[in-house]
Order: sequence, then structure tokens, then C-alpha cells
Amino acid sequence: MKQKQIVAVGPKKNTIREIDIPVPNDDQLLIKTKYVGVCHSEHDDWKVAEAGMTFGHEPMGIVEQVGKNVTGFKVGDRVSGMWGGTLPGSGGMVQYAIADPVKEVVIKLPDNVRDEDLIVEPLSCMMSAVSKAKVQMPGTHVAVVGCGYMGCGAISLLKLRGCYVVAIDKRQTSLEDAKKYGADEVYTVEEAKEKFLHGNLTDGFKVVMEWGAGLDPEEGSDSLDLAVNLTALRGQLCVADYHTGGKRTVDVQQLGVKAIEMLNTHPREEWLSREGAENAVEMLANGSWNYKDIPVKIFPLNKFDEAQAEQYDKYGKYMKAIIDMTMEDGEPYIL
Repeated sequence: MKQKQIVAVGPKKNTIREIDIPVPNDDQLLIKTKYVGVCHSEHDDWKVAEAGMTFGHEPMGIVEQVGKNVTGFKVGDRVSGMWGGTLPGSGGMVQYAIADPVKEVVIKLPDNVRDEDLIVEPLSCMMSAVSKAKVQMPGTHVAVVGCGYMGCGAISLLKLRGCYVVAIDKRQTSLEDAKKYGADEVYTVEEAKEKFLHGNLTDGFKVVMEWGAGLDPEEGSDSLDLAVNLTALRGQLCVADYHTGGKRTVDVQQLGVKAIEMLNTHPREEWLSREGAENAVEMLANGSWNYKDIPVKIFPLNKFDEAQAEQYDKYGKYMKAIIDMTMEDGEPYIL
């Protein structure tokens, strides 16, 4: 039996090829993939891809077969998670995939949340990042730099932790999204510099969370520079982006003079990824995390390159691109 897979033929150019459908062993599930999210972390690799490179690490689908040793799952279950690896190049843009629910994160999904809002991998990343922020005191002022899909999700979670959130972005449309998901104040980059930065070490915020590495491909570390400047003396800088792409520079002198705690909050701990995924699904289902009905754009298999090309042009139109692995061709549409 054959299935379709998206595979690179060169930089910014992918095609659809046929490969064998894998056969699960007694400890595995066979999952028919419905959606795979398009993650910005793969964008730089897409631009320089070599023939044979594969993408996709944000799967959601339906259980097709259940190994005889697997418990807790049945044919027809909607699932999402982190199977087949969670890093770029893991090859998740396939119509059928194998998952071991003991070794990998496979989460059953609730009926009261739509499929498009239950692509779990990025939700887990948001949960993990926010869990690492030092915001024990209710009302702590936190600045969030970058208000795209990930940044807005983090804003809504920071509000659940009792924070007062100041959102900053160069795009007015993204600031409108930030307000929608709970930001108490919103500022453009220039407005934020004028309001919060006056040359004093104590200026700024005790906690700053950066989600803006993808704001502009030509401006390098601009969002990270701003985040450093906004962090106050002995404050915490939570770097949630900047884990892919080329080398960046940062003002190490300012980090040292201000004794900033700079922490990479992108998850690498397996237990934290699993717990974040489980909690995200539970909180979406019970309504405690209102991060549903996100504007998304659905692309067919043969328009993966179009989805990637729109990574910097989607703002104000939609927040998340998704590949429909059941649709080989057709016109993309926004939900």
C-alpha cells in the first residue's frame, strides 16, 4: 500500500512522492494524518533545502490501527502529539504515520474543540515556555515581544498565571490580536522604546518573553535586542524563539551589567513536553484556556511551498498555516 509524502527537490521547492504505508508492530499505532502544522522553525531550512529533505513535526490525525499491546486507544480516536520526532526534518508531512504512545507523546483529543485548534506540538511549546517564567507574584508586569500565533498563546497563558501583560510588536494587526487574547497594554516597537527605555538600569520589566525572531528576515536579532533592552536590572529574559536559523548577536555587556538571567524557554525536556501537551488539551476542553477558533489557513499538499512563502505575509490575515494531508490539490482557504 502506498501513501503521499511531501519532499524537497531543492530550495523553496517541494513535490509529492509515493512511499510505502508503514506497518505498526504490537506496541504501536498507525495514524492517518489529517493535518500537519507549518512551523516557522522550518522556514530557514526550506529556503536552502536539498533534494530529499522532509518537513513536518506538528501532526494531528485519526487512529487507523492499534497494536495488540497498546491500551487506552481505539480505532477512530482523534489524536495529536509528537510522534516521529519533533524537530525540523522529522518527516511528518505524510498521510500515514507510526506512533508508540509509551515512547512518544500521543494525546486523545476532546470532542468539544475543533481539529484546527488541537495541533498539540506548538501548544506544548507555549505551555513549557510560560511555565519557566518567574511570575510567582500575581500582577507581575511581563513584556511579550512578538505577538504572532505563539506570542498570543503565551499572552493568554500569562494572564492565567495572574500577570499584567504588555504586548509589543511592529505590526498593528498583531497588536490587535494581542488585545484579543488578553494583553493589558499594547505598543509598537517605537512606542515601547519611548515609554519604557530612558537609559536607567532599573528601566523595563522583571520578566520579558521574546517570541519575535520571525518578525522580519532582513532584521536579524531586532526583537532579541529589544527584549534585552526591556529587561530590568536582575530581570529574567525568556528567549522562546531563536532556536533555528543562522547565528545571532546580542549585547553581552548589557546582559552582564544588568545581571540579566537569560533563559532559553523552548522545551527540550521530554517530561515537560508531554505534560504541556496534556495540560493544553485538558485546558482547551474545559474552557480554562480560551485559545480556540484561531484564524488558520488550510493548504493542500501541493501548496506546501506557498504556505512557507507566506510566513511573513500572513499577519492580519491569519495566524497559523496548516497542511491538509487528505487534500492533494485545491485552493487554500481561511477558517
